[in-house]
Order: sequence, then structure tokens, then C-alpha cells
Amino acid sequence: MSTSTTNTNKPLGVVIFARHGDRQGFYQSPSTYTATATQITPLGEAQEYQLGDLMRRTYADPTSEWAVTNLSYPAMAPSQLNSTVDGGGEGGVIYDSAVAFWQGFYPPTTLGNASSTTLANGTTITSPLNGYQYLQINAVQPTDDVDFEGYSNCNAWTTHTNNFYASPAFLAKQAEYQSFLTMLANSGVVGGRNVTLSNMWNIFDFINVKNIHNATFAALLNSTGESTFPIVRDLANYHEYGAFTDVNATGIGNVAARTFLSRIIPALQAIAVPSPTVKVAHFQIAYKPFLGLFNLTNVAASGQFPNPDGIVDYASVAAYEVRHNMAGTGYDIRFGFKNGTTDGEATNLTYYPMFGESSIDMDLNTFITNLQPSVIANNQDWCNACNNTVGGFCQLYIEAAAGVAALNSSSNGATVGSHDKVSPVGAGFIGAAVTAVLGAALFAFLVFSGLITLGKKRRVRNDGVPLRDGSFSSSKL
Repeated sequence: MSTSTTNTNKPLGVVIFARHGDRQGFYQSPSTYTATATQITPLGEAQEYQLGDLMRRTYADPTSEWAVTNLSYPAMAPSQLNSTVDGGGEGGVIYDSAVAFWQGFYPPTTLGNASSTTLANGTTITSPLNGYQYLQINAVQPTDDVDFEGYSNCNAWTTHTNNFYASPAFLAKQAEYQSFLTMLANSGVVGGRNVTLSNMWNIFDFINVKNIHNATFAALLNSTGESTFPIVRDLANYHEYGAFTDVNATGIGNVAARTFLSRIIPALQAIAVPSPTVKVAHFQIAYKPFLGLFNLTNVAASGQFPNPDGIVDYASVAAYEVRHNMAGTGYDIRFGFKNGTTDGEATNLTYYPMFGESSIDMDLNTFITNLQPSVIANNQDWCNACNNTVGGFCQLYIEAAAGVAALNSSSNGATVGSHDKVSPVGAGFIGAAVTAVLGAALFAFLVFSGLITLGKKRRVRNDGVPLRDGSFSSSKL
């Protein structure tokens, strides 16, 4: 396919989101996607390092045609970089993947003042590992912020998934492949696991992990026929696309992408300014937001994007590059993608049109306008979209709103009627009650605005991490 474009300007910055690397087995509840713990493997670390190295050669190396304008290299400038990861579901796997990614993007260097210092006694000290470069990586927990796992504990999404399982199309698909599923269950490949279409993600993940790491298992799988694993993958793709997309852009099936957009759009807007501070915004995520974003941006419309309804491979990467448009009157966005690192670093990103456009370059404002109606901007909007009213921060939002309503009601006056004036003692009790309610409401507001925290919370640096209102912070969170 052609990747030519009339926009020859260098990127001003880039928003990168990458899937984690290879990991151990991982079980997810078919209905709620509640997950078990897992760990990254050395292969996964190597994949992410290779991906980081590819991104380095693409965006940091000044000889690259895609080099980001004025991005510090080979020594990193932390103020130019923002790295945020999903700290839920696969947890440490995603965080460790980000660490390996940045090891490849900014490898050790002895150049620049950041890697060495001279002491008062004249001794020169170099950072460990011959100038290892450290970057603050911010982890987001789904119990604090829904951006990376909008589906987690979302009542409406669970209903969407169960409705998908009960749909005529799903039941027809299961009937079509029932003989294959029975064969798989009796083959000894999956042990005693429940081999149904609704459990197909877990069947696929189990087979995929074993097939990569266990030679005896790989031989057993091959003995069932060359088509077995491709069919399992196709069924898993069908399963996940149905769970994490929707026919409507504002549908709850797209929730994983809709919450993630509240990170993506502000990061793009922060680059599209005369002198952007953050030049590389990096998000390390699971596979789920990819499916929704491919759906919302309609990358399938061009007919060029391969497998837009498929689960992306380990260490897959997507990039939104921001450039001045050729007229110098605004900004363009360009979407690039690479599905994993199975080819090593043999290929660069491939660029694809979005929203049915013919060009790979698109006006940034048009891109944002197209997506804005789908964005779930903050936790409270998520509570409403998910129909969550009990437990966690959603219940506190409701209680805070009730407190404000009570305050407004009481402020209308302490006189019930012309002959029913409240006594000074009664007014005192009312005042105390209103103060308590207002205090609770204010406390809830402060907690979920991030101004105060309950318990321990990871400290993050002043690096422009997007806030829940879609803006960027200039103070420590």
C-alpha cells in the first residue's frame, strides 16, 4: 500500500500506545472480565525492548524522516516525555513492559550531564549500567480512574456482553463451530477447561501461552491439525470484537476505547500548540482499547488495514503523529500501526487512513470533532454511562449530589409556613445537619478531584499527566 502524503513536515510530537509483551497465563471471567494475576516473561521484556528501539529509530534519531522536532537525543529530557500505564488487570506485566520499552527508546548513554557528575573531591560518577536513563512511569489503578479499563465493574458493559452471548448471531456462530469445539474438548489440548464460545478468550490465551513456551504442548497441538490454532484465534477475535466494540459510536460496547480517549485527545491537544512541552506521550495498555479505537476511527473503511476486528499481538503499537499542515494554518494527524514484533525490527510503522478518508493525513480538529461525542470524560460520566449507583466512587458521587440538593433545599429558608417558624434551637439542629451533609459532599468532591487521597497513592512527577477534565496539570498530583 502507498504511504505517500502531501504533508512533508516533521512531527511536532507523537502519542504512542502499545500493548504489553509476552506473559504467563491469564484468566478473565467471561462475563465481568475480572482477572487473575500474571507475570511478564523474558520474551515479553525482549519484545518491548525491540519495540522501544524501533520507536527510538523512528522518532528520536535525528536522521529519521519521522524524527520528532527538537526531541532530546541520545540523552532524554524527562520534561518532554509522559509515560502512563494501566495498573489494573495484568498489572505488573504492563508496567514492566513500559520499563523495557523505555530501555529500548533511551538506552544507556554517557553523553550529557544527566548520566555523570563530578564530586567536590574531583571524582566523576557515572549512572549505573554505563549511564542508564531513568524515567518516571505513572501507573493508573482502575479503582481510582477508569481511563484504561472502562469496562471493569461497569454494569452496563456486563449487560452488553451477556446480551452478546445470547444474541442470535452468537448462538449461530456457536452452533456452526460446535463440532470443532467438541473435538477440541476431547483432544487433551485444553485439559478440563470449559470449551464454549463464551469462554473462547480463555481457551485461546491458554493455548497461545502454552504453544509459545512448551514444546511438548506445541507438538500435541500440531497433532490435532494445522488449522486448529488459527480457528481458535478466529473465534477469540470474534468473541473479543463483540465484547469490546459496538455498532453505535456512543454504545457501551466501546467503553474501553471511550474512556481511553480522555487520555488520547488531551495528549494530542498538548502537542498541537506553538511550543509543545511534552513531545512523546506514551501509554502502555492491554489489547482491549485497540479494538474500540479501530472501530471508532473506522480504519476498516479504506480496505487497507489488516484484521481490524482482531486481537493485536503482544508488543503491538499504534502512533498518532501530529504535524503542522502544509498551509501552516493548523495541524494534521497521522495514524501508524505495527502488529507485534514477530518480524523483529524488519518493518517500520505502516500508515492508514481513518474515517474513510483517502489520505493518511487528516485535520486534527476534524479527528477530535469526530470522536468527541464518544468520549467518557471523567469518572462521574462513567458512572452514568455504566448505570453504576452502588459502591465505590459512584455511590459517593450520588451521596455528594444528594448533599448538595439538601443544602439547596434548606437554603430556601427556615420558615415552613407563615405560622410555622422554626425555633432558634431547631434552626441550630438544621444548621448542624446541613453542615455535616455539605462537609460530606465537599469531602467526596475533593477525593475524586484528586485534591486529597485516601491511603497510600503512588507519587507522580510534574509531567503534564492528563487530568479527568481533559486538561493538563501544572502541579503535582
